[in-house]
Amino acid sequence: MKSRVPLLEPSRPDRPRVSRETRLLLSTALLAVLALWILARVRFPDQPAATTPLQPFLTQIGTRDPFDDLAFELAGLRSRLEPLFVGQALRLRPDVAVLPIGTGSGAVGHPDVLAADPISGVSAIRADAPSAPPPAAWRPPDLQQPRYLIAAVRPAGALELEPFLAGPLTAVRSLLWPELWKLPAGAAVRAGSFVFATDARLVGAVIDLPDGRALVPAAALIAELDRLLASGPRTPGYVGVEVQSLTPALARATGATTGVVVAWVDPDGPGAAILERGDVLEAVDDEPLATQPQWSARAAAASAGHELMVRVRRGDAVRTVGLIVAPVQDAPEVDALGLGLRSLSRTGSAVIEVTAGSAADRAGLRAGDVITLVGATTAPSPAAVRRAFDRAPPGTAVLVAYTRGDAHAVTALEKP
Repeated sequence: MKSRVPLLEPSRPDRPRVSRETRLLLSTALLAVLALWILARVRFPDQPAATTPLQPFLTQIGTRDPFDDLAFELAGLRSRLEPLFVGQALRLRPDVAVLPIGTGSGAVGHPDVLAADPISGVSAIRADAPSAPPPAAWRPPDLQQPRYLIAAVRPAGALELEPFLAGPLTAVRSLLWPELWKLPAGAAVRAGSFVFATDARLVGAVIDLPDGRALVPAAALIAELDRLLASGPRTPGYVGVEVQSLTPALARATGATTGVVVAWVDPDGPGAAILERGDVLEAVDDEPLATQPQWSARAAAASAGHELMVRVRRGDAVRTVGLIVAPVQDAPEVDALGLGLRSLSRTGSAVIEVTAGSAADRAGLRAGDVITLVGATTAPSPAAVRRAFDRAPPGTAVLVAYTRGDAHAVTALEKP
């Protein structure tokens, strides 16, 4: 019996099979290409259409020029900020707006002024029914992180928006404000500007400090507005103490390593019984003093009745004293000329005292100088010096010649 050989199937070449995952991947890629092409057509309708989505469509969806983006963003921000302004003022309450800080004089005579504080510089005016809600306050999560902010001013006509790089910001203490953010020295922003984030939230207002510019945070500005509306303006104060910065020579003479040196104390002022010339003020309200502008800012911001706690060094003794700020109207009247003189026969008048801040002080005269000419009068008596100054029209100046030791010089007494 013959054995049966099984029939073999005819051979055929191997054909690799495409897996299901590969087919899905290719389909997804094709759909992505199509979606990108459609997106390019929607975003850039002015560009010629590609004959096939396989053309370099990525060039159509590339980013725009950064300046175009900035202009587009500012245009959108302008439309949101414009309704918040009432002339120069910014609406912070539905019916109340504030003028730029430091322009309190602009509120004088304003028909809608509600209150103006001469110390903080905040002036509130009445605003009409709002067409947009007041801006929300914004606080940076990290003061040290540089960021672009938008300064807004409206001096006249259209609103002006100025982007600037702010940061890092530095938190500084202030007698007047619970918090201030010091701006970098190179920040290109004008004092009096209101500053916004790019989402139209209020960052704060720009003010001048003796050593630069700073931002009053939005929360502090709103709190000051509420205080002003509730209790009214504060009475400006008078301290009657002038200081100068501590030089190495003064440090050796006083034994101090930090602080400011008292140069003048008003004999009728609030510090007369507490301070003397040559004292070193090391701190005020626990904040160290290092420069004359720091003290000037403190004195200018102090309201009448406020007690300044001052740490004073006199020789080796250090103590903390309370200085009660007097109202400005109680400040003694300052002699505009500010000269104490003694007659010198056939020579002129010897200067025995110069009042700080007076016309003589601004002219550079010092105790020990001898005035030999005032106006057209040679060898003037003390009465002649005062008469020449008193008769000068306001805004003019009187020529003075004087000697200081062996040197001869001229100066001018300016009449305020």
